[in-house]
Amino acid sequence: MGRHASETQHIQQISVEKDKDLQTQSDNSKQNSVRRWLALGGVVLVLLFAGGVVWPRLNLEGQSASIAAEPFMTDYPSLGPETAPVIIVEYGDLGCPACWAWHKLGVLKDIRAKYGDQVRFVWKDFPVVTLDSPKAAEAAQCAHEQGKFWEFHDAIYDSDNPEAIGQNDLNAYAVKIGLDMNQFNACVDTRRYRDKVNNQQREAFEIGFNGSPAFLVNDQPFVGVQRFEVFEKVIDSLLAPER
Repeated sequence: MGRHASETQHIQQISVEKDKDLQTQSDNSKQNSVRRWLALGGVVLVLLFAGGVVWPRLNLEGQSASIAAEPFMTDYPSLGPETAPVIIVEYGDLGCPACWAWHKLGVLKDIRAKYGDQVRFVWKDFPVVTLDSPKAAEAAQCAHEQGKFWEFHDAIYDSDNPEAIGQNDLNAYAVKIGLDMNQFNACVDTRRYRDKVNNQQREAFEIGFNGSPAFLVNDQPFVGVQRFEVFEKVIDSLLAPER
């Protein structure tokens, strides 16, 4: 009996060690995936600023200037109160590997956890990385129409594949977060928010941004994947006069 119990304990110990090894391998794999996409994002940004890559731009000509005055054109997805002393605007692309990696780092969550209502975070579309990016941006605005932009945003960035933004993928995300699919499909099919997305993209180019993610922190520009410490330093300096 003693030898049998000892053998059983030994087998259980081996099983536990194997489980730990598998968990460690899984965690390492996820970390390596984020690192790879961060590195790719850095290369993309270097090429963009060097002029080595020309990303497809939407046709921004022929749009009516008056359309910008319509309420839905300036209703941007945001987190935090309008009265916040610090406003961070992300010009992002839902098909951008570097944007996906930035989300995986949890920087936005860390900012909101530390600063709360002192910071307002605003999303603006800058779909310049893939050919599917404009349609993904429009679909996200259709989700915003139903009050679920951030759920749609998170569904995309929480996926394991930053390039999964084809129409079938977008439909799957919409179903997952519980959108009214008839309303969503009608919105996407008619490209209801094409002009809104185009206007935001044009705004980013006019600021001087050439790649995503790009940020404005109270009008201070930052380009590329920025860690929490970068935002922390800037936010603290902006809040210092109030303290």
